[in-house]
Amino acid sequence: MNWLRPYMKKRRYRKGDVLFRKGDPADEMFLIGKGRYRVLELGNELQPGEIFGELALLTPSYNRTQSVECIESGHVLTLPYDEVRALYFENPEFGFYFLQLASGRLLETIARAEEMLDAERAAGALGQAT
Repeated sequence: MNWLRPYMKKRRYRKGDVLFRKGDPADEMFLIGKGRYRVLELGNELQPGEIFGELALLTPSYNRTQSVECIESGHVLTLPYDEVRALYFENPEFGFYFLQLASGRLLETIARAEEMLDAERAAGALGQAT
């Protein structure tokens, strides 16, 4: 996605900075240039080259669906949602990539929720057996 860089603005973050919190209004997505970031609710780390913050564009209220914190100082590149929309319609390759990114993120979340539910069910079954 290097061709996106000319459309993006650089923003620096230090360890401990929160980029956004779940429920915050959203108007841009991010591409990690340097550093490491963590999705607080899920505990997973985001690495350089990863895009995040795209899901809020697909929500009715444009609110963040998770919180992200910087865990190793670095920088991100931001792309306003207005530009994302324009690129989506102008560039079919980007549009398809965006759909895959968003649907992949949703499928990961569903899989994680199913794993947690299975673990709770197994723990409940063990509790009933003793």
